[in-house]
Amino acid sequence: IDVLKQQIQTTKEKIRNHINSDPDLKKNKALLESIPGIGEILSASLLAYIGNMSKFSNSKEVVAYVGLNPKLHESGLFKGRSRLSKRGHTELRKALYMPALSAISCNPIIKAQWQRLVSRHKGGKVGICAAMRKLLQLAYGVLKSGIPFDENIALVS
Repeated sequence: IDVLKQQIQTTKEKIRNHINSDPDLKKNKALLESIPGIGEILSASLLAYIGNMSKFSNSKEVVAYVGLNPKLHESGLFKGRSRLSKRGHTELRKALYMPALSAISCNPIIKAQWQRLVSRHKGGKVGICAAMRKLLQLAYGVLKSGIPFDENIALVS
């Protein structure tokens, strides 16, 4: 167990050194970590899996790329329930789960969204997936604009 802990620590240190050696990655990491709910692990995961946000023209494309977009189940007159498409990076969806739970309590924008969903009896997994999606949209906005997270700016857009 001690060997595994040492290997984990060494890997984390290598990731930190790699990010700190590249000025663009270092800047993007700082921008991402300005969002309440995004920490060191999620910022590194987003930078690794998504990288440059310029390949996406809007936040909907990023959400679809990760697989957090709704997929409708309809045929003729049948109208089924919509679910997550789950197309995209499974690991990134997994990495977004715990930060989304944290963001529900510490990020005012996501907290307000959560409370709206709970008031409509759509809490639970629906609310968590909505928080994951919102966290990803905020990350896209911060990286695309190059401006650190500001609650007042995020509320307007």
